[in-house]
Amino acid sequence: MDFQLTEEQKLLRANVRSYIEKEIVPAAQDRDHRGPLSREETIGHIKALMPFGYYNGWLPPEYGGAGLDYKSMGILGEELARGWAGLAGTVWMAGGSGGILGAAESRRAEMMEKVRAGEAIGAGAISEPNVGSDASSIQTTAVLDGDEWVINGTKQWISNGPICDHVLVAVQTDKSAGRAGVRWILLEKDVSPYEVTGESRLFGLRAWPNGQLTFQDCRVPRQNLRERAGAPAGDGRKVWTFEVPRTVLAITSVGIAQAAIDASISYARERQQFGRPIASFQLVQEMIVDMILETEAARLLTYQAMDLLDRDEDCTWQAAAAKAYATEMAIRVTSKAIEVHGAVGLSEDLPLERYFRDARAMTIPDGTTEMQKLVIGRARIGVSAFR
Repeated sequence: MDFQLTEEQKLLRANVRSYIEKEIVPAAQDRDHRGPLSREETIGHIKALMPFGYYNGWLPPEYGGAGLDYKSMGILGEELARGWAGLAGTVWMAGGSGGILGAAESRRAEMMEKVRAGEAIGAGAISEPNVGSDASSIQTTAVLDGDEWVINGTKQWISNGPICDHVLVAVQTDKSAGRAGVRWILLEKDVSPYEVTGESRLFGLRAWPNGQLTFQDCRVPRQNLRERAGAPAGDGRKVWTFEVPRTVLAITSVGIAQAAIDASISYARERQQFGRPIASFQLVQEMIVDMILETEAARLLTYQAMDLLDRDEDCTWQAAAAKAYATEMAIRVTSKAIEVHGAVGLSEDLPLERYFRDARAMTIPDGTTEMQKLVIGRARIGVSAFR
């Protein structure tokens, strides 16, 4: 892997950072406290960010994208998370429009037009009230009836659920087959209506809409069946597998940690105690250096996984390692950032408390840290600790 950014990537990062610091950061703290973004707010942000490559930048040009590689998308993800992680998560999930490529031919063109305009919000639905880490036990069913699938079940903790237009839903098509019966089906809300209830107010990532989806005899075109959940790498990697969202959560955590580092360095240089800036105190420097080292390690782990994605190589354990380390790292780094700031770090007037809350929320989605460790152990030790 080449650890040097290209000139294009450097320019991309500089332009994105300038925009985010000017247009997003000033309002992020106050807006985040007011809870989930509305559909209108989300679309407004998407349209403003699309010229940089957000939302649909990874799609090929014929679908309105720029064909960006994963490492370039990583730059975009880190910078937006550095400014406002709640918005970063919302935009990342909204851009999960790759599933549209598997929609019924009669609907695909219209759906892609909405994607080109930045007006189609996506989501992915796996978790259920009784299904979390054990995704093989999915209880939402899909039964084929002629040219339609009939879906029944409930999905919980669905990011973007309350505002999405389409959602990739993990369903069980054959209960006797267990994990092998799990498939993805693409649902359009205006074609296959379902109920959205119980919008969740989370401890962290407060701006990221989250809710419960209920399907009751929900009929979906047969052609909207996607690949088996967790299928081997292939075209489906561009649609939805755990490797991609895990690297997304990892780079988001890196962005949060970098924001905490930047704030701590700035404060330590300005804050005077005992007649000199606290940045001159050895123990304060030690905390900040530890923050820097951990963040750099997480960044490199994440870009390693993204490089493998760009090469279309399996990165199951590398993505799990990036997610496990980066999300836990961000908790430690943001906690130290609060310590550097002292009492003012606890105030809601500064974003340190938001960074800490957002970091803590990152360890749960798409597999807890403990589950990531089991994935790594299975790959590296050769013995599975779970089914």
